[in-house]
Amino acid sequence: MMPTVRPARPAVPRALLPLILTATLPLSGCTPILNGLTGNLTLHPNPTAPAVQGADRVSGTYTGTGRYGLLNNRYRLVLNVNVAANRADGVLTNTGNARSYAVTGRFVPVTDDGGSVDAELFEGGRKAGTLVARVRNGELRGTLATLAFAYDVTLTRQP
Repeated sequence: MMPTVRPARPAVPRALLPLILTATLPLSGCTPILNGLTGNLTLHPNPTAPAVQGADRVSGTYTGTGRYGLLNNRYRLVLNVNVAANRADGVLTNTGNARSYAVTGRFVPVTDDGGSVDAELFEGGRKAGTLVARVRNGELRGTLATLAFAYDVTLTRQP
């Protein structure tokens, strides 16, 4: 004789499932409104709204030159800034020899449309240099230090 197998009881009675789902559905639309809700149930303004606007003014594609004495190299930097997390990431390409570098580091906002970038460059998993620059009014100015040279860079944000 085979043992009788009884189905497991659901954790929530089936009769209550529609009621629970109906009660939680309206709350899913409140997420953008309640994103400033703290543990003490006090509603605060969303602190990331201005940061997103600042990131939109800084993030983008920059092109220009790097100079070391008589050497001039053309560069393109695709920069992504997360102001709230103080992060700067992107890809720097030497357009003359098509070598690309991953850029990762810090971004410290100074004004609504600018700040400072302090990042490391990596090529194939190896550190290949640093970028220390100031971004202001759509222009990035600073120093790109590679293993061989330290270039003064001036890059302009493209529309």
